[in-house]
Amino acid sequence: MNRINRRALLKGVTLGSGALALSPFIKSLSAADQQQPPKRFVFVVKSSGLQGDYLNPDGLTHRGETLVDTTLQGRKLSESMKSLEAFKDKLTIIQGLSGKMTNSGHSSFYGALGGYKASAHAPPLFATIDGHLSEKFPAVFNHLGFKMGEGSQGTTFPAISAKAKGKQLPFQQNPLSAFENVFGSILEGGDLKKKYTRTGNVLDAMSEDIKKLQKNLPVAEREKLGHYLDGFEALRDRRIKLVSMQKVLKENAPELNEKYTSSVKTHHLEAHFDMASAALITGLTNVVTVHADDLSCVYSGIGVGNNVHAIGHGAGYATLSSQDCRNAIRTFHIELIASMAAKLNKVPEGNGTMLDNTIIVYTSDNAANHHSFGLDWPMLVLGNAGGALKSKGRYLSYPRYGTPNHNHTICNWFTTLCHVAGVPQEFFGQPDMALGKPESQYGPLNELIA
Repeated sequence: MNRINRRALLKGVTLGSGALALSPFIKSLSAADQQQPPKRFVFVVKSSGLQGDYLNPDGLTHRGETLVDTTLQGRKLSESMKSLEAFKDKLTIIQGLSGKMTNSGHSSFYGALGGYKASAHAPPLFATIDGHLSEKFPAVFNHLGFKMGEGSQGTTFPAISAKAKGKQLPFQQNPLSAFENVFGSILEGGDLKKKYTRTGNVLDAMSEDIKKLQKNLPVAEREKLGHYLDGFEALRDRRIKLVSMQKVLKENAPELNEKYTSSVKTHHLEAHFDMASAALITGLTNVVTVHADDLSCVYSGIGVGNNVHAIGHGAGYATLSSQDCRNAIRTFHIELIASMAAKLNKVPEGNGTMLDNTIIVYTSDNAANHHSFGLDWPMLVLGNAGGALKSKGRYLSYPRYGTPNHNHTICNWFTTLCHVAGVPQEFFGQPDMALGKPESQYGPLNELIA
C-alpha cells in the first residue's frame, strides 16, 4: 500500500448526513493534524498455549527468581520471531506473568483477556481488556473480532471477548461474510444515503417497539431484550457513519480475492489479518481481536495436517513432530503480525506512523501449555502507543510463580494497558488470592510505564 496523504483524504470525504454522527475516521484525521493520533490495540489470541521457551532470544531464559530486564539489541531473535527483526526496536517480550485466577484446562476463555475464572457455557463476569478499551475508544465498530475456525458460521461467539458483564462480543469467522459485514457498504449499488436512511427509519421503528415491550417484562427478560435494542441502535448509527466514509473505504479496503472463498483455513486467517489491518487504517475501529484458531483447527495451508488438539497431545503429522507443528503454527502467526505491522508502518500519522500509535499483543487463551494451570503466561508486545509504553526492544522476565518475589499477574498487564490508554484504574480483573493480600497485586507493571 502506498503511503497515504491523510489531509488529502480528509478533503475528499463528504460528510452529508454523517455530519450528525461525525465519523471516527474523520476525527482521527483531525487528531493526526493536531499531533494527537488515536491509540489502537490489537490482540492476537491463539489456543493450546504459547510456549515461552520459543520466544526467548539467544542467551536469555525465564523462570528465574529475580526480575530480568534487558535490551533485545545485539541479540538474535528466536526462529519463530525472525519476521519481527525489522521491528525489534518496537518489540517487548514478557515472561513470568501468572494467571492462576483463571480457569485451567484446555482454555481460560474470557479469562485470557479478562483475568478471571470463566467458561464457554457461562456468560462473562466482567469486560475483557479488549472490550473495555473498545468502549473507551469508540469507532464505527467499537470492536472487531475475527476468528479462524473449521465451521462455516458467519458470526460466532467463542467466549473470548466481552464488553461488560453478560455481554460477550461477536467474531467474524467466514471471511466472505466478514468482508460483507465490515466493508459491504462499498459493494452496494444505488444511492447509499437514501437506502440507509430508509432502513434507518425501519430500525428506529423497531427500536421504539422494543422499548415499549421492555416496560412490560420482568427485569431479567428486560435485560436480554436490551441487548437486541443495543444491536439495532448500533446498526443504525453505524450506517449513518458509513455513508460519510465511502471514498476512503473504497481506496483502502482489502482486495476481495481467492483467500475469501478458499477451503484452506489458513487462507481465511490471512484474509482476517488483511481486513483487520484495513479496518484500523480506515478508522473503522480502534480495537481488534483475532482469535487465531481453536483446538479443532487444521493448518493444512502451511503443511500441518493434524488438528491443534491432537498436536497439543503430542501427535505430529507426516515427517513433522508435534513440536515441529507447534513451531510452524507459531511462526505463521508471527509472520501475519509482522505483515500487519508493516502495513501500519507505511501510513504516516502525527510525527511517525500508525504503528507508532498501536499496540499489538500476541498471547494465548491458555497460558504457556496445552493443558495449563496459569503459572506462566508468555506474550509478545509490538508498539508503544505513542511512547506511553516502554516497548523499545526489551526483554522482561518476572520471577516465576512460587518464588518470594512473584506477585505480577496478567491482570497487572491489563492494568498497564489501561494506564497506557489514558484511562488508568487501580486494577483490572481479579487478584490471585494464593499470592496474599489483593492490594499487593494492584497497579500496573511499572517497568513498562513511560
